Amino acid sequence: MFYDIRGLSVTASSQEAVDALDAATDEFLRQSRDAGLIAARMDKLDPNMILGQCLRGYFMQLPSRLHLQAGSLECLAKATALADDGTARERKHIEALAAWCAGDIRRTNAIWEEILIDHPHDILAFRLAHLMHFFIGELGAMRHSAARIMSRWSEAVPGYGYVLGCRAFSLEETGEAQSAEPLGRRAVELNEADIWAGHAVAHCLETMGRRADGITWITAHGDTWRQSGPFANHLWWHRSLHYLELQRYDAVLDAFDREFWPEPSEDNTDIGNATSILMRLGMLGVDVGDRWQSVAEVCAGRVGDCLRPFNDLHFIMGLANSGRLQEADAMVGHMRDFARDNVGAGVTTAQVARDVGIAVAEAIVAHAKGEHGRVVTLMMGHRYAMVPLGGSWAQRDVWIRMLIDSAMKDGQGTLARALLAERVAEQPTSAPSWKLYADALQTCGDNAQATAMRAKAAMLLAA
Repeated sequence: MFYDIRGLSVTASSQEAVDALDAATDEFLRQSRDAGLIAARMDKLDPNMILGQCLRGYFMQLPSRLHLQAGSLECLAKATALADDGTARERKHIEALAAWCAGDIRRTNAIWEEILIDHPHDILAFRLAHLMHFFIGELGAMRHSAARIMSRWSEAVPGYGYVLGCRAFSLEETGEAQSAEPLGRRAVELNEADIWAGHAVAHCLETMGRRADGITWITAHGDTWRQSGPFANHLWWHRSLHYLELQRYDAVLDAFDREFWPEPSEDNTDIGNATSILMRLGMLGVDVGDRWQSVAEVCAGRVGDCLRPFNDLHFIMGLANSGRLQEADAMVGHMRDFARDNVGAGVTTAQVARDVGIAVAEAIVAHAKGEHGRVVTLMMGHRYAMVPLGGSWAQRDVWIRMLIDSAMKDGQGTLARALLAERVAEQPTSAPSWKLYADALQTCGDNAQATAMRAKAAMLLAA
């Protein structure tokens, strides 16, 4: 029997293979582009290491790409054939991979959490559970998962910073940004390459509306995070949200062109970054030129994927907003078919598509068609049901902006006024929101208050 860097037993042929497992896990924890390459080396060292096969299977599930599904099933078959020689913990990992391959993400998360009860230093189980709780909107479970194991960790345990960064992110997403920020900053002090912890701090600064601090934080660590691979692009997207709120639209477009969409990408997060920022700009009346076209070309190749509704919605945004409405409608149809055919089999994402994903998809297409009354009807009925789609509050906010935009364009001035009053109460440093609020107030005949709100926006921009 051999042991990993945190003292957990691993069934393997050599310590070298276990060290490679640790290395691949560490690359995964820091979102590195090299994680897959190191995992391949690990497989060559010991193709019969159960956790090695599980790790590779997990890596093929994470990107939510159809062409990787067969590879994940192959890893599951190999791990299952080796199960009798494994430990109880390793057999649990096989169960988790099997549940994930079957599409039952809630069961997958539950198995990882079972592992953590007895093995709180199983950082692979922890980080995967953290991510997949997030992916399906189990925010309370994500927060509690970190809380349960924190007392068993300290800076003396390798990888402590990664756990601290996850704790920070889970606190921010459940409304505790002020408590989260120092934890995320400490994690980055321990390991600047921990981009997920850096991302947690970026979220905190966005949530608290600290625009200059947010820009400075991301810029200061940019050179290190660029080495982490594609996820760094998402940090440039976060910085662009601050530029957006400062009405520095040229800076947003420059970041789009140079940083998070310099060329077409098949990465789901890249597509999400691109589509959501372009839609935000469009709703603010900013001319984005022909930028939708290259994004839409990639989205067109994803019609029918239906592996994660959150991703599907961004593909539909790309198609609908570029005028490719027939393809957008086709994708909504695929979502309906996927939900109909897979809900009974317990596929988590099919249930999410049925409950909320299809409605938001229909609203996105309706918005592109100018059917704003329909957008309002759909979104008012589902705006509080969107958390299971996954993604962060910052990411899902594009669809709340869409609701407000449609309420204004449909002439529903009193609803727009109410929604914007809510928005500025939650985001008091958002100059564009104060300006929209002024527009809604003026529509309702409250010219004096509209003037005051425009002055508020101007004051924020001048600060």
